Amino acid sequence: MGKIPALTLAALAAASTLRAATRAESWPLTERDAPKLELVLQLVVTCSDPESPGGVGSGGGSKDGRRTEIWPIVGGAFQGKGIRGTVIAGGGDFPLTRPDGVEVVDALYRLRTDDGVTIIIHNRGLSYNGADADGWHYRLAPEFIAPKGKYDWLNRALFIATLSEVPASMRLAKGPHENDRLIQVYRVN
Repeated sequence: MGKIPALTLAALAAASTLRAATRAESWPLTERDAPKLELVLQLVVTCSDPESPGGVGSGGGSKDGRRTEIWPIVGGAFQGKGIRGTVIAGGGDFPLTRPDGVEVVDALYRLRTDDGVTIIIHNRGLSYNGADADGWHYRLAPEFIAPKGKYDWLNRALFIATLSEVPASMRLAKGPHENDRLIQVYRVN
């Protein structure tokens, strides 16, 4: 069997790509195994006044975008299905505006359950301007690091979360230099 000319190979590859594209164009967009969301955890995270990341002349610029403020986490509380406790002071929210203008939430902090277990949470997500009257929305993808045992279900699931204003009945902030954020965490089933 002889060599197939390069032009013929290119034509065959193009025809194969065209057939695949034609098949894909005819696929109906039909839900098969649509995920469901289950509210499993609510956190009220208390931050102090924002700090400037500094850097004379940097304007908050960094390799991944622009950070103009850092929000120190000074406390809070959480509760959910079989879990409750406090937010440990010492973490932070390090929001970033990417070069394409998208605002990224990037918070890293710790939770301490009422029975003394420490859980790390890394909350990353995006903000976007919704089409509704509420304006901006935040959608997060929290990742938990829990020790083996009672709370390791947090390690074995996928979660999404919302970040919103805290209802008056849930506020924990003390004084004008603290503010709260409500984070509602949903397990994806």
